Amino acid sequence: MALRQTAGIAFCGMSQPPYGSPVGPSAWPVPAKPSRLPLVLSIVAIVIGLVVGGIAVVALLKPVPKTESPAAKVYTEQEVADAKKAVCDAFDRGQKTLDVTGAKVGANPSDSFTVAVNSRVAIGAISTYWRSILQRHPATPNEIATMLSSLADLYENILLTQLGEGSRADLDALYGPADDSTSRMTQACK
Repeated sequence: MALRQTAGIAFCGMSQPPYGSPVGPSAWPVPAKPSRLPLVLSIVAIVIGLVVGGIAVVALLKPVPKTESPAAKVYTEQEVADAKKAVCDAFDRGQKTLDVTGAKVGANPSDSFTVAVNSRVAIGAISTYWRSILQRHPATPNEIATMLSSLADLYENILLTQLGEGSRADLDALYGPADDSTSRMTQACK
């Protein structure tokens, strides 16, 4: 076996690679051409970030639109008259209901309890009814709307005091203003 030397490397005279040596290309990986995809994705991400940042800056610098409060609705004379009539009719209906329930008298103690409960139910129903009517008729003159709303508040306070078994003095302190408000409301609805 003759040794040959090629470019400073000694080879045995074998024409085939030694047993167990790889056949074919070199065992060392050949460096591949670098991909440009990560570079392109980075550039796209930077551009998107700049666009979004620009939009955010523009949004921050843009003046905020002024919110205008809606103008108070102006009602016609007919709308005001119709609302006043509806509210005054509701007031009269409530007063008649109280007159009917307050006029009932029980013949025995169990009847008295039933009359008292019925009267309390009427007071609660009337105050709720008046508030509902006021809500459905916003053209009601302010003076009448305020009086009826205050009277509904008084009726609710009377009801809660009755249900809470308040003293006679507590109830009298509420009955007086309720009577005054009823008189003023009656005059306003004429």
